[in-house]
Amino acid sequence: MRLWSIHPKYLDAKGLITLWRESLLAKKVLEGYTKGYINHPQLLRFKKYKESLLF
Repeated sequence: MRLWSIHPKYLDAKGLITLWRESLLAKKVLEGYTKGYINHPQLLRFKKYKESLLF
């Protein structure tokens, strides 16, 4: 999983599609719909974000 911390304007079409697909997977993991990637460093970063929209 490579959820980037850069602005999407710097990505080409392939990078944007990859980012979109990975964000959908991350959303499912954070919502508890899948068991994979639950301890991924990027997802742990999102869980710690104080203004999270999911929690």
